[in-house]
Amino acid sequence: MTTAAEYEVIAFAAHPDDAEATCGGTLAKLAGRGRQVAICDLTRGELGTNGTPELRAGEAAAAARALGIAGRLQAGLPDGGINALDPAQVAAVVRLLRRHRPRVVMAPPPETRHPDHAEACRLVARAVFFTAVPRFAPETPAARRPVLLQTSDYWPVAPSFVVDISATLEVKLAALRCYRSQFSRDGGTAPTPLNDPAYLRRIEADARHYGHLAGLGAGEPFRVEGAIAVDDPLEFFAVREVQP
Repeated sequence: MTTAAEYEVIAFAAHPDDAEATCGGTLAKLAGRGRQVAICDLTRGELGTNGTPELRAGEAAAAARALGIAGRLQAGLPDGGINALDPAQVAAVVRLLRRHRPRVVMAPPPETRHPDHAEACRLVARAVFFTAVPRFAPETPAARRPVLLQTSDYWPVAPSFVVDISATLEVKLAALRCYRSQFSRDGGTAPTPLNDPAYLRRIEADARHYGHLAGLGAGEPFRVEGAIAVDDPLEFFAVREVQP
């Protein structure tokens, strides 16, 4: 019997390429520092205008290699049918969290354009809560709840903090370019907002914007619901000196 790999961080995404677009620079940065990082795609993206699930799976594997992360997981939920009130879907994510025992999970924010992304936020939040409830999905032992961070998505967010991705922005963009079926207008590809040549420029512009908010060259925003417990504020805020 093999033991599932444990990851320190799992970024949940509704579709392949979502995690790269929202937090790929942070994932690459953590992986480069030796952290055990994984992406979990909740669906195979089978409703996408371009590409097939099989093609997108290959692109996702290439993107994971570009980021340097340790794992890529697939939950197999229905594209267009993510449902936080479906007990089977909640249990599937709970079992995954209990197997891999991350300290931190990332998920989309609730305020976003795509219904699957908003529902992914609610699904992951419910699963995080029930991960520590022993009588929920009792076939797997309960585990400590990870910290849930919300990424940005379609709409701007007011971040709780910004991660400096100045050194990994190009890695993030290289990972996104692995998804040629989604971001390239090759022959036979139907035009979409994603494969508009301006799309990746907007991704970079967003990184520059959020970096600017924190005095950085490029950044990715994250939001934490509720209060953050701090033991030593001097140590907590000693990461860098903010210039006036």
